[in-house]
Amino acid sequence: MLMLVGCRHNKYHQYVISKNKQHWNQGLKNTTTKKEPSFGMMDYNNDPLTWQQFKAKNNLIILGTVVDYEKNRNQNIFPTTKVQVRIDKVLFGKKMNKYITTTFPSGFGYANEIELIDKTMNEEYFYQKNSFPLPKIGSKFVTGMNLLHGKYQVSSPLFNFWVLKNDRLKLNNLDLNDIKNDEKVSQLLDLTDFLNCKLNIGKNR
Repeated sequence: MLMLVGCRHNKYHQYVISKNKQHWNQGLKNTTTKKEPSFGMMDYNNDPLTWQQFKAKNNLIILGTVVDYEKNRNQNIFPTTKVQVRIDKVLFGKKMNKYITTTFPSGFGYANEIELIDKTMNEEYFYQKNSFPLPKIGSKFVTGMNLLHGKYQVSSPLFNFWVLKNDRLKLNNLDLNDIKNDEKVSQLLDLTDFLNCKLNIGKNR
């Protein structure tokens, strides 16, 4: 009986994700995407580069699934998107609710709010950066979060955010792929290997 209930729950969960994905993708299809300049390789001396640093800087480290996205209203020059997350596994921190809501960089916005141009230009676009492409609905990811003002926020989306692709975690920041012979990027790749091993999903980069 428990197995049947679990099976039905998983099927319903996949059904909900499928419907959410269709709805979100339709919005993307009907809106022009603007590739924004990346945030840039800002000083990341304080961003965690090892597992011990990662734990020290976060209240919570999770393996999660993107369940749904929602447009944020009244955007500023850095668009964001609301995201509903299912917590699949707590890698560090206290156990908590199965679902949480947080925000990711990149998202829908109006030109007059995002680009600070002619106030009459109110066309809506989808603004996306190479340094944080939004994971697809249904994607699994690993990141660290901190509780601020009663809400969980991703603490370091540019450097401590991994997406599960082809059964292995990979850094979500595409800009990092172009950086060679950098000690800190190398440490982030080592941390990636560690997380893959911790989740038993791969050992090699």
